[in-house]
Amino acid sequence: MSDRAESRGRRGRLIDGCITCVDQCGDLLRNMPDEVFASREGGSSSIGAHVRHILDRFHCFFNGIDEGCINFDDRKRGTSVETDVRIAADVLTATRDRFKNLDLDAFNAGISVRELVHFNGEPTIAASTLDRELMGLITHSIHHLAIIAIIARSSSFPVSANLGKAPSTIAAE
Repeated sequence: MSDRAESRGRRGRLIDGCITCVDQCGDLLRNMPDEVFASREGGSSSIGAHVRHILDRFHCFFNGIDEGCINFDDRKRGTSVETDVRIAADVLTATRDRFKNLDLDAFNAGISVRELVHFNGEPTIAASTLDRELMGLITHSIHHLAIIAIIARSSSFPVSANLGKAPSTIAAE
C-alpha cells in the first residue's frame, strides 16, 4: 500500500485502489500491439472497448464530483481510446494523475448518481457517497479487468496472474 493510502486512511485506500486498477490497465498495454488491443475476434468485445469503458466510468466520476451528480450514462463509445493503444495509455496516465491529485475532502461526502438501469425507462437517480462510488469504481474495474485477462489470454498475450482478481482473493492466497 502506498504511503498516501496509509496516511489518508479509508479515502487514501480508495484512491489507491482506483490507481491500482489504472496501473493494471497501463501495465497490460505497455507491449500490446493495436491488433490485439482492438481485436473483436469471435464477436466479443475488444480489450480496448473494456479499457475505454473503465476510463469512461472514471471520467463520469470526476465530472460528477464537480457537478454534484455522477451521470454514468455520459459515456463516449467508439472512440480512438478503444482502438489505439498509445491514446489509451495517455488517457490512463492522465486519469492516474487525476487520482493522485484528488482531494476528496474538498467535496461534499454525499452525491447523487444518475444511471439508466433498464433499457425501457427513465434514468434512476439515487443518493450515494463519494466513498461508495469509489468502491463501486474499483469493483467494476476489477470485473472488466477479469474479462480483459480472458480476452488477452485467448490471444496468447501474456497477462499477470493477478489481473482481474479481487483484492480479497489476492489477500487470501
